[in-house]
Amino acid sequence: MSAVLAERPLARTAFATSREMDFFSEKELVAQSGHKRDEWPGLIVKELVDNAVDACEEAGVAPRIQVAADESGISVLDNGPGIPEMTLEKVLDFRVRVSSREAYCGPTRGAQGNALKTLVGIPFVVDPKRGRLVVTTAGVARSIACRLNDVTQKVEFEVERSELIRPVKTSDLYKSGSAVRVEWGPMPAGLWPSSKSRPASSWRGQIESLIRGYALFNPHVTITLGWFGERLEHVATDAGWKKWRPNAPMSAHWFDLPRMERLIGAYINDERENGGAGRTVADFLREFDGLQRSRTQTAVIARAGLKRTRLSDLASGGTLRSVLIDRLLAAMKEMTKPVNPSRLGQIGKEHFEKRLRDFGCKAETITYKVIKRLDDGIPLVIESAFGCAESALAAFDTGERRRIYAGVNWSPGIKNPFRSFGQTGEGLEGLLERQKVGAREPVVFAVHLASPRVQYADRGKSSIVLTSEDE
Repeated sequence: MSAVLAERPLARTAFATSREMDFFSEKELVAQSGHKRDEWPGLIVKELVDNAVDACEEAGVAPRIQVAADESGISVLDNGPGIPEMTLEKVLDFRVRVSSREAYCGPTRGAQGNALKTLVGIPFVVDPKRGRLVVTTAGVARSIACRLNDVTQKVEFEVERSELIRPVKTSDLYKSGSAVRVEWGPMPAGLWPSSKSRPASSWRGQIESLIRGYALFNPHVTITLGWFGERLEHVATDAGWKKWRPNAPMSAHWFDLPRMERLIGAYINDERENGGAGRTVADFLREFDGLQRSRTQTAVIARAGLKRTRLSDLASGGTLRSVLIDRLLAAMKEMTKPVNPSRLGQIGKEHFEKRLRDFGCKAETITYKVIKRLDDGIPLVIESAFGCAESALAAFDTGERRRIYAGVNWSPGIKNPFRSFGQTGEGLEGLLERQKVGAREPVVFAVHLASPRVQYADRGKSSIVLTSEDE
């Protein structure tokens, strides 16, 4: 009898685990962000500064950004319009990914839809008892802490809301902006919480490099780093410098059929879930470069055979009507011109030269090159600059003296994003080595790519895919 019982197979139960946990463990945060734990301080700075500069540009103000690091966390303060309360509410809904970028095509700093969600999870993982995200905007501070329910394996949020006597104040420029702080409990002996209990000073080079990267790739940005009481500031070289703004109209030429279907599908789904009369095709066309005039919209609609059509008519149940959408996209392209690469925004020789001199390069050694190209309606601008230092640059922890600043769409990478070129798979470091610019050479090299269609190799935007045509 006992032998029969021993052979009875196990009836396994299919347990359901909340997807909220995708942001509340080290393993899942690494997968979501594309960066290991030792890179999270840089990730915090990058995501917050990206969002802050985007918000300022959308509001039409020259960005002024303050980054501060102390024993208890990292803060970013901006002079933008502030974070809408609805955005903060959506941040805490971990059932969905929320983004005002993902379905669109454009030269933007990010489009993953998980930046603030990631920053809710990081303080919980590094310090489960004291970690929190504090967001201050419009004179109201919201402290968001997380607690894990061990039984349900779900995250429970503790949100404390407090009105300030006055907004966080460092200068009058920041009264309308926002301050976001990723906070943990103070650590002894200058340590920051990490798997190896590394001292905060070991991240200084990484964060200072990011701050210099923002100053290098954004002539209109004034950015300051407060590092445990020490101050490093880069003042804008041209506060009036213009680039393609995050909320500027898109170009139909940046879309192919799958991308256009993704955008239209997202609009239709949003209307179905949130109600409303539903936008017309003419309303939709107004969001595109060269299609703001009603006469042009009428011509596009006539060519596509979509008179008196609403956007929702381009779907039937759960299926998009691809033939109609393809016809509409073709008409949009016929009635508009591709965007000239110069309109994306060129950082420029003068700015690069100024910044490389600030970084210690000898003026007579600085060289600059720009490539502008339009391939099948997709504009591309690649700028590079090179200079030799006056004296040997201080070495990184790795022993490198060479400084590489690499950025995509005005955002510097935590790591070099140009890690693979074409069929050879050779990265930027290998290319520099072949040019006799090794890791021990006291040089500065900067490269920046602007394009409305950047293909990333991972969710964390840490590496981009370049074909042989892009080299």
